[in-house]
Amino acid sequence: MQKIDRAALVQANIAGGTAKASSTSSSNTTVEINISAGG
Repeated sequence: MQKIDRAALVQANIAGGTAKASSTSSSNTTVEINISAGG
C-alpha cells in the first residue's frame, strides 16, 4: 500500500510541476486525464 501511495504522490508532483510549467489548455487536459487514470 505504501508503494502505491508513494507512486501516486510522485505522479501528482510531476503532474503539478508540468501544469505549472506550461499553462496551456492542452497541458491541463493531459494532467487531468493522468490524475483520473491514477485515481
